Amino acid sequence: MNTKHRIRLALAFGLSLALTAQAGAVTRIRADLNTCATVQRTIIRDGSAVVRYPSTRVANYFLYDRYESPNRQCPIGERHVAHTVPAKDNPRCVVYNCERVKPLFPFDDDFPFNRR
Repeated sequence: MNTKHRIRLALAFGLSLALTAQAGAVTRIRADLNTCATVQRTIIRDGSAVVRYPSTRVANYFLYDRYESPNRQCPIGERHVAHTVPAKDNPRCVVYNCERVKPLFPFDDDFPFNRR
């Protein structure tokens, strides 16, 4: 294989790698610039999204978190928890993210019945 073919192959590989890397990007949306329905639709359509919104305590400061579609399953040991973000038309727009669940009965080494 000559040098021209190697360069073309390397460029094709690099381009395909760059295109596939963009496919895994997470959608970002500003809640304060969109309606609640738009924010919720975006999260459901894409499966998850990073939602940004302005802080109520600090001027010119934005908060953000990743929110999941309620139609999507959380990892084992986590469940959907409702949160609210301030949208353009609704100050308490309901969105969900996955949070770790505390077990009702913690069966570990510190359990009282396991002590000797």
